[in-house]
Amino acid sequence: MADESVEYPELVDVLRYETTAGASYRSVPAGEGKRIVAVHEDEVRKQLWVRRIVLGVVAATVVAFGVLTGNALLGTIGAGIVLVAAWQTDADHSAAIPDLVDERIRHERASSTYDIDTHTTDPWNDEE
Repeated sequence: MADESVEYPELVDVLRYETTAGASYRSVPAGEGKRIVAVHEDEVRKQLWVRRIVLGVVAATVVAFGVLTGNALLGTIGAGIVLVAAWQTDADHSAAIPDLVDERIRHERASSTYDIDTHTTDPWNDEE
């Protein structure tokens, strides 16, 4: 719950993070919510890009090994198995991206409407 002795800015944005225990709500200064969501989306996009590059290199290596050993068909089948297995085990990355559920509302209303777990006055500082 929110600590009543701490001064909060007048207006806040409310973010919802999905966790294994359910939804977790956090308030940040008004106007920061969209930026935080954009940063999370960009980070997920980068992780997916790296994963695809690594999988492409692994698949190409399997095909190359098959060609070098004289079993190009077997190498191609092996690369296909690697790619299908990676596709099947691909996790849903949308859980890493918070939802902006409310913008520019009073902190008191945010606290009463949502079960705010954390209020961050400086969302770009990891020390809070």
